Amino acid sequence: MSSIPNKPTNTRKGAIAVYAVVGTVISTFIVGYATFYAAKIGLIRDIDSTNPMEALLFGALISAVDPVATLSIMGSPELQCDQLLYSLVFGESVLNDAVAIVLFKTFLKYYDPDGPDLGRADIPAALLSFVTVTVLSILVGVGLGLVVSFIYRHTSLSSFPKFETALLFLFCYCCYATAEAVGLSGIMALFFNGMVLSHYNSYNLSKVAHVTSEQIFASLATITETAVFLYMGMNVFTGRFNNWDIMFPILAMSFCVLGRA
Repeated sequence: MSSIPNKPTNTRKGAIAVYAVVGTVISTFIVGYATFYAAKIGLIRDIDSTNPMEALLFGALISAVDPVATLSIMGSPELQCDQLLYSLVFGESVLNDAVAIVLFKTFLKYYDPDGPDLGRADIPAALLSFVTVTVLSILVGVGLGLVVSFIYRHTSLSSFPKFETALLFLFCYCCYATAEAVGLSGIMALFFNGMVLSHYNSYNLSKVAHVTSEQIFASLATITETAVFLYMGMNVFTGRFNNWDIMFPILAMSFCVLGRA
């Protein structure tokens, strides 16, 4: 969250939430049902054409947008891109990953390949479960973030930068583990926990701990991102494509463009 301006306006926060939550949900259903009906009329093979839940799982998986190249270009000092636009794109791209994971886990609970077709009554129940998990995960993240900020504010941890930095990592992991332990979304809780810590706890850290934690988090983010892209690239050469259907990726990209339009 350090790439987002330190003092985002309420309008910016609301816009990011609308784009990330509402936009991702809409995109998921558009891509999911478009894929389902394409399979139903025979345009796509190997997709369940009797139960839309498998297609919705795919929609939730593919609807999260990660505009790495776009952000790299927009963040270039030479372009002097509008900071509001950069904040909207960056905030939405980070939050929609968490939203997509919650949606995927929610749909997975209702997916039974050998069961009956998805009834209309199941869709509201799935959406209610999604909203409940999202709200409770946000409350866990925000609540623990405020507790951590209070601890750092009213103790003398700043006199011990080594323990200060170590505890910051442990508190973040504690937030993730707590949410997952009670059946919520650890990613969602951790995201909002990070938002609270960046706005309230950054002022409580000593200069040494502030710089150290920022560099360590940035280094870990770069390493994990590189590992993910490396793993995905290797799968292109090591994967098995016996049932490759060229129509599926073409239609999927078209549905994604339609869903994000």
